Amino acid sequence: MLDTQNKVYIFHKNGANSHYLALNHLLDKKGMILEYREFSIISKAIKAILTLNAKLFKKQLINFCFIINLVLTKNKKIVLGIAPFDSKLKLLLRILQNHKVFYHTSWTYWDKSFHPKQKNNSAKVYQTWCEFLEKKCNHLFAVTQQSKNQLLKNYNISNKKISVVYHSLDGVFKNEFKTNKKSLSFIYFGRLVPQKGLKELVNYFEKQENAILTIVGDGKEKHLITSIADTNNSIRWIPHISNKQKLAQLLNTQQYLVLNSIRTQKWEELFGMAIIEAMSQGVIPIATNHSGPKEIITEDVGLLTEEGEITLAISKLINKTNFDVSMSNNAKLEAKKYYEESIAQRWQPILY
Repeated sequence: MLDTQNKVYIFHKNGANSHYLALNHLLDKKGMILEYREFSIISKAIKAILTLNAKLFKKQLINFCFIINLVLTKNKKIVLGIAPFDSKLKLLLRILQNHKVFYHTSWTYWDKSFHPKQKNNSAKVYQTWCEFLEKKCNHLFAVTQQSKNQLLKNYNISNKKISVVYHSLDGVFKNEFKTNKKSLSFIYFGRLVPQKGLKELVNYFEKQENAILTIVGDGKEKHLITSIADTNNSIRWIPHISNKQKLAQLLNTQQYLVLNSIRTQKWEELFGMAIIEAMSQGVIPIATNHSGPKEIITEDVGLLTEEGEITLAISKLINKTNFDVSMSNNAKLEAKKYYEESIAQRWQPILY
């Protein structure tokens, strides 16, 4: 009894725990505990064995025992994180049939026209998802308003059954750091992968003399970035910064964030944690107009562009030279609505 009433479980494939800061804040205030479990066990267990990673293997044992426990118990509160129209949902629902299941999603296209699992389309999979969303799910938590609107439009779901819960800021981003912003300083931080449009940014900035682009992170395109950064003063590379306070201090020295996301067959920028983290430090965001950035960035706090046009917007800022302090202050003010104590209230339905 104690377990079912005082714990909430995040049950996902391999999601980011940082997406649940606000939920953890809410539960902590109620004397409850948030725990994380994963359902992608087999592949990770094999990886652990092949790499002799004892810590990873132990984690999979814990996940396995949790799944067995789900079958044998009831009334646990489970926040399920799974990609839209994933065929594994049918099996997961059998495991979760005696529990209170909540769905958390950032996906913004629910008309079946665009989603990560399109190659595995089938009428049965869609029917399973329809029944889950309309009948079996206790409540849905959508990361954006567009996600909620799409769910309401394409399924027979009550408006009261869906809450919009933005991702929230780590508490360290509330801190005030006294640092002067460097003139014409631009920053990108995150995964160094093709869909982030880094090649276009690097090709542009390596020709600039006054502006500097700082790229923070690791990934597939690390070699591309470092090879140019080693020979060009307009581009700077820094490895991934896991310490949020150090990241916030770095952001405080920058004027602009650039997020040149490029839509693929399976992905687009559905939110943009980097945007709200940068805004909290008065960094003006410039992003391509994917569904996530469009919901965060207004003309008062930043700039939205079409794909392929972000360098045009950057050029105008470089030629303008004067940094818009008013827009910077607006960005910092707007970021406050993403503080975890504000977002926490949006998770309230999970307590009922």
